[in-house]
Formats: sequence, C-alpha cells, structure tokens
Amino acid sequence: MAGPVDPELVYIFIDYSNVTHEGSRELNIANDHFNVDLNRLVLTVCNGRKSGGVFIAGSTPQTAPTPAKDELAWRRAEHHGFNVKTFPRNASNKEKKVDSRLTCDIMLTIRKNPGILVLVAGDSDYSVPLEEARKENWEIEIWFWNKGKSKHFSNFPYTSLNFHYKSFVYITGPRNRYTFEISSDIIKNWKWKNEPIMECYCALNLLCQFQWVNKTTAHLYFDNETHLKQARGWLFKKYPMLLKEQGRVGKSVKVLQDKKITEDIVDLPQQNTDDPLDDQYVFVDLTESIILK
Repeated sequence: MAGPVDPELVYIFIDYSNVTHEGSRELNIANDHFNVDLNRLVLTVCNGRKSGGVFIAGSTPQTAPTPAKDELAWRRAEHHGFNVKTFPRNASNKEKKVDSRLTCDIMLTIRKNPGILVLVAGDSDYSVPLEEARKENWEIEIWFWNKGKSKHFSNFPYTSLNFHYKSFVYITGPRNRYTFEISSDIIKNWKWKNEPIMECYCALNLLCQFQWVNKTTAHLYFDNETHLKQARGWLFKKYPMLLKEQGRVGKSVKVLQDKKITEDIVDLPQQNTDDPLDDQYVFVDLTESIILK
C-alpha cells in the first residue's frame, strides 16, 4: 500500500520538444529564435519545493545536425544532474520514443513513496501513466501552455506557463529594439554565457532578448530606454568588472527591422511596448544610456 504523500518532494517530467514547439506557437515567436532555459523552467515549477528528480526527453534530426540551441539546453541540463534522453526523428521528421521514454520514467518513479509528480507536457498520451500515478496516491500537477494542453488533463491540477514564461524563455537573434552592448574579456570566463544575461532579465521581470555578436560581445534588447537603464545598472552592480572593461558604444544605433520578428514580439501576452516601431528602421539615440566609461 502506498505511503503518505511528501508535499515537498517534486518529480518533474519534461517533454522538451513539446514545450518548445507549443511555446513558440503560443507566444508567436519563430521556433529558430525561441529558447527554453531548462534549469530555470525546473526552478519555476519546483516553486521552492525540493526536487526528487528531473527527467527530460527530446528529439534530434535524423540527418541534419542538431540545432546548437538544443545541444546547449541538454548539456546544461545534464550539468545540473537532470536525466536527459534524446532520440532521432524518423525519415518523415516525426518524433519517436520521446513519449514512451517519459512514460517509462513516470512508471518507474511511482514505485517509490508518493510525492508530487509534475508533468511539463500537453500530449494526451501521458494521461494513462498519470492515472496510474494517481492510483498510487501521487499528487499530479500539469504545467503547460494554454493552447497546447490536452482536454484529457482536465481532471488534474493545472498551472499555465503563459503566466511564468519570462522566468525561463529567452529569444535569440537580432532585434529591432533599444540595444545595449556588453563587451569584455571577462565574458570568456563565464561557463554558461547566457546565464548572467538571463539572470538580469529575470530579476527585472523582462522577456530576455539578446544576440551574441562574437565570443565576448552581446547585444541586449529592450522595449524602452527605462528597461535598458535598469538592466545596465543591475549588470554593473552584479558584475562590476563589466563596467571596468566596457568599451565605448556608438551614440546611435540603426537597426534594420525584421518584420517577421517584429510581428512575433509585439503580440506577446503581458508585454508592454511604449515605443511604436516605424516601417523600415529604428533610430535609437543612446547617447546618455549607452556611453560607458
């Protein structure tokens, strides 16, 4: 007979492909630019509770190289001790084995004393192992995007990722935004170069948007100058060596507008854009906000 539920021990199961694909659709961001920080996603769903284990499954192209953003996500997840399994897609570029791998992980986990099982996926195929977990006295939580959640999960407690995405989603690629450049040799010493940038945006409750220009230079993008100044202050307080080594950035930035990217960004839920974009270019006078000495 199953024992009592441990309300502080959480086991997390993430269908990486499901999360990223549905997330890019939900937020209307091109998949090539949409990224999920798996460590921050885990911290979000743990919500201060203790993790008993994290299981992640995803897929890779059969012939083409695995996208660098996916390789980075999986390497960092493994660095944090998460259980990561990836499987090649078939000749039709369809996923195989991902659902069954996570299902096996769930069935093996629920043999333990009951805790809280968190599924970060929306596929109806997971409803069967979740029902089995419930029979074993496990508490179930579904965390997923609104539009991608199966109706078969209606009997389980649900938390929408739509209200938490700023804590784990980041967008890469050039943006037509207020631009703040960081450039320093100390960046070479950052093992996970995206993390300090992500940390800054999360601390300010902003959607993370940036582009690496080279190994020591990144452009950070903001919807208005106030957010840019807040981020600059946060970064230089947390990483003062950036200020010491920061070079001079031009007084004005001229960015060719990518209309598709602009459409992606302006429709994001809970985002406020105070500065309208023009049709072709944005001229941002950064004399006061980006001259760093």
